[in-house]
Amino acid sequence: MSCCAKTKAGKPCGAPAAEGNNQCVMHSGRAAELGSKGGRRRAVYNPDGLKEFPAPKSAANLRELLAQSIIEIRTGKLDPKLANSISYLGAGFLRALEVADLENRLLALEARTENSDGKSEAQS
Repeated sequence: MSCCAKTKAGKPCGAPAAEGNNQCVMHSGRAAELGSKGGRRRAVYNPDGLKEFPAPKSAANLRELLAQSIIEIRTGKLDPKLANSISYLGAGFLRALEVADLENRLLALEARTENSDGKSEAQS
């Protein structure tokens, strides 16, 4: 069933009628209520209620941050979009930790190789 109300131009609305009503949502007066629901869903979260965390320096620090973020999402304190960003950045952070570890190991191997080359030349 279509809405029985008229548009501002005087034409029939044509939108489907809301359940239990002969008018659409916009003409039945429920538009403000629905708009406020959407506004609450899109509310900017206030970071004051979030637990303070220093910048992670290790995978263990990141693990704690992600665990706390999960709790804060479930309690409604943290915006899921923000948590998604934290997760994405955390994945990049872990990759950077891996690369840094590989670089350090490579430098140590190169230093050891240079030392062993120097010793064998000195012994000759």
